[in-house]
Amino acid sequence: MRNMDLMDAAELVRDSYKGASHLPPVRADITEAHVEAYFLSDNTLVIPGSNQLVDYTKANLVTGKTKISWDQMGKASGNAIWHKGFAGHASTIANKLGRARPTFIIGHSLGAAAAQILGCIYGVPAIGFASPMPRRGRSRLTHEGKVLNVVRNDDLVCRMPPKQFGFRRIGNTEVMQPVTKNKSEDHSMPRYIELMEIERRAGKIVKSWPR
Repeated sequence: MRNMDLMDAAELVRDSYKGASHLPPVRADITEAHVEAYFLSDNTLVIPGSNQLVDYTKANLVTGKTKISWDQMGKASGNAIWHKGFAGHASTIANKLGRARPTFIIGHSLGAAAAQILGCIYGVPAIGFASPMPRRGRSRLTHEGKVLNVVRNDDLVCRMPPKQFGFRRIGNTEVMQPVTKNKSEDHSMPRYIELMEIERRAGKIVKSWPR
């Protein structure tokens, strides 16, 4: 099983917002409507988050819940109920990959929701930064333990959709505690990286995943 330094993962997804030319060699540039992801030559799947208004209307703010048949996606692990917008985003990426299979998945924000879903489906390590809560239901899923989420306690996106509607994050979660809150930019990858550097020096966050 592959092991990745958390800072390397954070920098990859940060750079993904700048496009393929700012990443290591890219095998496939996945673009489909509002969905964007990069499949690197080492089989790492990098999924940036929301960078257009359409991302919110097509995924983040899509209400309701849905099922993805894991059997149809190559992993006979049963069914789970997901936030409809996040599930649609993840399904589009999986369909574009076809028979290709990632060995590691990294995502931020909307991309972190997809990373959680796809990490379970493919059964590979996944790291989500600024992760929302895509799963509805308490039962633990196969491969859920391979997923890590890194969140800030002042990041509102990490509390969406609300728990009172039955949603939760997949797998493990590292919660970072900033000394001062910056609500205007606390969700961005640069802010996450700044806080990660502080938390790593203090030994408050894991340095790599899987451990």
